[in-house]
Amino acid sequence: MEVQKDNNSFKLPFMTKFYYGFGSLAYGIKDNAFNYFLLFVYVQVFGLSPDLAGLAILLMLVFDAISDPLIGYYSDNLKSKWGRRHPFMYFSAVPVAISFFLIWDPPDNLTQSQLFWFLLVVGATIRTAITLYEIPSNALGPELSKDYVERSSLLSFRYWFGWWGGLAVWNSLWIFVVYSSLTGTQDARFIADTWITYGLVCSPIMFIAIVVTAMGTHKHINDLHAPKVERKTLKTTLQELFETVTVSKNYIILFIAMIMMGVAGGIGTNLTLYYYSFFWEFSPLNILTIGLSLFLAPLVGLVVSPYLANKFGKKNGALLLFAVSLIVENGIIVLRLLGLLPENGSPIVLAGVLIFHFIGVATSVISFTTLNSMVWDTVEEVEIKTGRRMEGTLLAARSFAQKCMSGAGAFAAGMILTFAAWPKNAIPGQVDNEILFTFGITAVCSSIILWGISLFTISFVTTTKESHKEKLTELRYVKSTD
Repeated sequence: MEVQKDNNSFKLPFMTKFYYGFGSLAYGIKDNAFNYFLLFVYVQVFGLSPDLAGLAILLMLVFDAISDPLIGYYSDNLKSKWGRRHPFMYFSAVPVAISFFLIWDPPDNLTQSQLFWFLLVVGATIRTAITLYEIPSNALGPELSKDYVERSSLLSFRYWFGWWGGLAVWNSLWIFVVYSSLTGTQDARFIADTWITYGLVCSPIMFIAIVVTAMGTHKHINDLHAPKVERKTLKTTLQELFETVTVSKNYIILFIAMIMMGVAGGIGTNLTLYYYSFFWEFSPLNILTIGLSLFLAPLVGLVVSPYLANKFGKKNGALLLFAVSLIVENGIIVLRLLGLLPENGSPIVLAGVLIFHFIGVATSVISFTTLNSMVWDTVEEVEIKTGRRMEGTLLAARSFAQKCMSGAGAFAAGMILTFAAWPKNAIPGQVDNEILFTFGITAVCSSIILWGISLFTISFVTTTKESHKEKLTELRYVKSTD
């Protein structure tokens, strides 16, 4: 049987991919902020205890557990002149920008309890607001293209902008920190004004990014698949939600894997500044050097992800590269714990961390691009079994898993710091070696266990390029001739 592509399967124009991906600048900034900075800033700058900071970030996931599937469902079933996705995307821009600024400027002289609640409420607001953009925009992807390989290409743009945007702001911040540290009397990474400036700069960028994606893809609204929408009771809605997320074995496998990876990745990202500042004793200039080197990582993913999907299949490519990322990201830490590296301050240490981290990040970006594309491919599988096309509901999996990085991951990171008896007002170079060893070995062991479970789970995915073509044919999204 020969399968022919329909109009929705041809290669998408470059500008469509560009506009689709551009909005991920906003999510990239939010992700970098919540995954790398939030725990560190609230503990080391604002003085909140690690366990309370981690708990607040974890509890934000309660709002995600409710809002993610609901927004996905209502995005799937919205009927408007602007389609199913775009009203949510447009509406999210203002609350995202305002709430993101507020979280970096808490009121002065708050008690531990008051600071905890401020972090929880404002953080939950940010998460809900960004969900209004992220889930509908993610669901827009499989509507723009149903082609197996083209979806990986489209996602590469999304990940590239998300990573590049977050990294660009990261490096801009560290340029500011380096300058302020050299011209002032304090290390600027531990000063509150640094983070107020960070929020002030990032908020308008996030607003612009969301609006550009919404407006840039607006012209495609009339070309998108628009299933018949029916009014349903709350009971029917909940039943359909449950059926949608449980009917596909492959979807369940990927959802579990992404949650485990999210927590594992979150431990690493939330502890990154602790590694840089205290474990490796890097200066702000050293951190800036590492950040600048990582700009190339998503470019590698942009090229390699579609190639791997076509050549080896998405599952095999993802498993291989995730394994490489796991080994190199933890390997450099293990070498330090075993005493196989020179003392901190040596150029060899900086070069080693830079190289290992670059490889880990590049392979991780490619792998997550491929993994999310695999989730996209379950849309048609669910449609065959339920008769409903529910991109938004299904793709809440990726959103929720990513939020686990800053939620459950941050909580686990806070517990690791508490377990290691991390000192209050810690100063780089003055943390006890026993505390640093406990900190490092606990974090590495947690990462290996969680990543190992994820990779084992992914190995059970059965979707292939050929089986996906068969589903498209069955649904008559592509024409077939014998």
